[in-house]
Amino acid sequence: MTVSTSLRLWGWCGKLLKWLLVAAVVLALAATALFAWYVLWPVQGLPELEPVDDVVYFDQGWGLTRSAPDRERYYYTPQGTSMPQGATSAAIRYDWFVNLRLPFSDQRFADPDHLRQYRFLVDPAATEANPDQLPVGFTKHFDPVTGDELLDITCAACHTGELHYTQGDRRLALRVDGGQAMHAISDTSRGSFAPKLVASLFYTAANPLKFDEFARDVLGTRYPQGKAALKDKLWATLARFAGSPQNNPFGHLYPREEGFGRTDALGRIGNTVFGDHLVPANYQVSSAPVSYPFLWDIWRFSWVQYNGSVSQPLARNVGEAMGVGARIPLLNDTGGPLPADERFRSSVRITDLHAIEQTLQTLQPPTWPEDVFGPVDPELAQQGGELFVQHCQGCHGPHRVSEARQQALAPLKPSSQGEWRIEVIPVEHIGTDPATAAGFMDRRYDLSAAGLTDQDLQQALEPLLNRQLVRQVRYRLREVIRLRQAQDLPVGDLPALLAAYPTSSPEARVPAAQFAAIHQALQAVAAPLPAIPDVRTPAPDPLRCDLQCQTVALLWQLVHGQDAAAITLDGLDVTRLTEGAALNLVGILVKNRYYQDHNLGYEQQQCLEGFGTLDLPQQILGYKPRPLAGVWATPPFLHNGSVPSIYQLLSPPETRSERFLVGSREYDPVHLGYRLVTAADAPEDARGFWLDTSLSGNRNTGHGFAADPAIWAQHQADPQAHPLPGGVIGPVLTHNQRLALLEYLKVHQDQPTADYEVTPASCQIAQARP
Repeated sequence: MTVSTSLRLWGWCGKLLKWLLVAAVVLALAATALFAWYVLWPVQGLPELEPVDDVVYFDQGWGLTRSAPDRERYYYTPQGTSMPQGATSAAIRYDWFVNLRLPFSDQRFADPDHLRQYRFLVDPAATEANPDQLPVGFTKHFDPVTGDELLDITCAACHTGELHYTQGDRRLALRVDGGQAMHAISDTSRGSFAPKLVASLFYTAANPLKFDEFARDVLGTRYPQGKAALKDKLWATLARFAGSPQNNPFGHLYPREEGFGRTDALGRIGNTVFGDHLVPANYQVSSAPVSYPFLWDIWRFSWVQYNGSVSQPLARNVGEAMGVGARIPLLNDTGGPLPADERFRSSVRITDLHAIEQTLQTLQPPTWPEDVFGPVDPELAQQGGELFVQHCQGCHGPHRVSEARQQALAPLKPSSQGEWRIEVIPVEHIGTDPATAAGFMDRRYDLSAAGLTDQDLQQALEPLLNRQLVRQVRYRLREVIRLRQAQDLPVGDLPALLAAYPTSSPEARVPAAQFAAIHQALQAVAAPLPAIPDVRTPAPDPLRCDLQCQTVALLWQLVHGQDAAAITLDGLDVTRLTEGAALNLVGILVKNRYYQDHNLGYEQQQCLEGFGTLDLPQQILGYKPRPLAGVWATPPFLHNGSVPSIYQLLSPPETRSERFLVGSREYDPVHLGYRLVTAADAPEDARGFWLDTSLSGNRNTGHGFAADPAIWAQHQADPQAHPLPGGVIGPVLTHNQRLALLEYLKVHQDQPTADYEVTPASCQIAQARP
């Protein structure tokens, strides 16, 4: 090779290296710009900080101080959750979160003001239970798999609210324990909490200087020896975040933006349990965000969840923990099923869930603070009370049940005063946005990859169906005897058969001969017996029928009860389970594994599960109307948060705000809601989430006081002949009538204050192993 050729070659290589260097710089700048565009710039759209001068705690039974024991227990008792969902060695450690710093900044990610901007509640000072001054509901638990303390998000993070109000020259924050949170913890849109957290982790892992600072803070005396292992764990966590379609905003699993104060609860629980933990084919597109419901008195409800799908407190809480990120290994590291005797061992901390549930039993609704929001007009409230009885109480109750009914539903409750019947109103009647209810009914999941068979599902569910049959026969037999005695009708041997009937049984089986004896004794005093529907036609609802109807219901259970249970079991298909059935069965199997591992007896199981309530779901296309004590403190309204105030909720749907800004906690004590900001009156620099009610999932329709006088008069005269149109529940109310109802709702009580003196049961369970 000649010298000239060599020089030309070197020159060409130099140009190539120069162009490569320029290209690398351009790519780095482009990546930085893209990073800033996706993560940093959208943060400029977050609402401004809401500085307050004082935090005021309502007297809700937990005391008036920040560090009151019940409040601390509720805020910071761990559930066994992790981020990302269900991660083990790839989970975010507690000390990572505490020491992580923002990209291009020395500010800690967990800095109180930074997290307050995302609308998390961070108290003014640290406490013994929260030494690092993290938001309410952010805590830690020790994980035996990693040997570390993991960041744990509890139910208090989403079920604690706050109302802000300026009184004179002081801005007050009124804490609503058990209320509705304002944050958007699960939202993956640009600038939200989750993308910013992932971006901070990524920037820390990729930037050597940033990582070295992070490693010094996290490792302490183990620095620098632990640096390499720490970086590996950090990248593994980022890979886990990136590998889940739930965390990918371009995956469009959640096409309807959740925004502040909402999450797609049921959709995310299903995708976490059956997609993240099982197989990608189970991921479902969901577009039904809901507000976080308020929790006082919820322990009294016969059905919980917006769609009235779960009755057992522990089942609800286990499902919530799994949805938030509790670890529940269903497959081995090659994607195969675990051995049968190792399945469904989870990180859910059941005794801690029970402790939280016990604490919530003492939580009372907030009382209207007259010294802050102004005095209640007693005359106007009395007028509103009359309107409430006329137009609201029929649905919202509370509907207390008989002792017999309480014993059938929740036999360990101290009295029937602690059991409230909660009904589900069909969507065609109530007319509110159907997306949440429809998604729950329509989604299907395949659990076969976990090694489960139809027979496994039947074995898990059969004991509960048997117990339900035992309880329903006892309940209906008691009611038939009571009604016959009230009408001076003969009861024959029925009381003696009731006395001999089992009251509690882990086996939950009643000999067929005992059913036959009841049938025969009934025939002896009530011949001829009424005709009963066939096995596929449900028994009549005994809550709304006379002696004849109750007798038919009893006969149906005696004759068809066991066959109906068999039909339910035969209908289970492990490859195509509804969301309700799939979550129900996984929850049962998780609990059963826990009971086996901890050698818990039947009585302890019944206590832990919540008053002996059975874990059997219902699936109805509708929503539950809950009792309304303290509802004034829980804006916005309807299940999806689509109505900003109770005043608007009492107005015809077409007059409600179509688009309003969410993100400020400024309270409006006149209309009972957050201060309304619409496009017409928003300042140019308004920040927050614009809730557009024209979109499916966000609609503000239904629950309408919209019937004109003629339609309402016809309906009042003959409801059966003149039903109201779908979505209409009452007449158009005048402005003064709405104000009267608002005034009454400020003081409405569902239960006498004295009844809140409850003593949560002790199940005598030792603290669970981590």
